[in-house]
Amino acid sequence: MALSVEWRTKGAKNDAILVLDGDGAIREAIVCNDTILSRFLTEQLADLDSWRGQSLVEGEQREPEAWGELVISRAGTGEVIEADPELFWQGIYLWFRSHGIDYDTPMKRSNSLIED
Repeated sequence: MALSVEWRTKGAKNDAILVLDGDGAIREAIVCNDTILSRFLTEQLADLDSWRGQSLVEGEQREPEAWGELVISRAGTGEVIEADPELFWQGIYLWFRSHGIDYDTPMKRSNSLIED
């Protein structure tokens, strides 16, 4: 089943990365930080089936809309499926440029999304 991934925001760095199955149901929800967001934006996503969130997703949290507005969604192959340009550039500023870096600035990468 083809997976996709979304960046959703509720504003003020209250963002999440959602891994969705082919039916649009949430498989994993990952609280954003700059490393995770950079990885989402810059890497091919072929290993999405091994990304793990911090907690179980239950109830109304199983609907992507419960996690806020869609910023950008990508297919597992890396293609952009949908994006909101205004939210995207606001997020880039908030997470990266306001700190003097960009989303593709080399930084220490973590494999915390991958199950060993």
